[in-house]
Amino acid sequence: MSAIDAEGFLIDSSAWTREFALETATQLGISLTDDHWNVLQTVRDFYLRTGVSPSMRPLVNLVRNVDPCLASSIVLAQMFTSKTSKVVAQLSGIPKPSDCL
Repeated sequence: MSAIDAEGFLIDSSAWTREFALETATQLGISLTDDHWNVLQTVRDFYLRTGVSPSMRPLVNLVRNVDPCLASSIVLAQMFTSKTSKVVAQLSGIPKPSDCL
């Protein structure tokens, strides 16, 4: 397993693998579906382009471009728990969004 910080975030986002996401999701009680993978890849691509870990509102906007049916905070919370942007970042192997506690 790759090096993680005390909160379970990858220290080096370039070390991310699908296996890391699967193991972390399992620990969080999340079963990853194709919809999950689409969200995770969208967020990773955004982070690699911008260097920004999206908080909830930008996350919803990003997802809207991929699948409008998933583009709501309620749907994303059902998929990724109530700590949506934090969990999405963690599973995507990117840093915790700056507005997360």
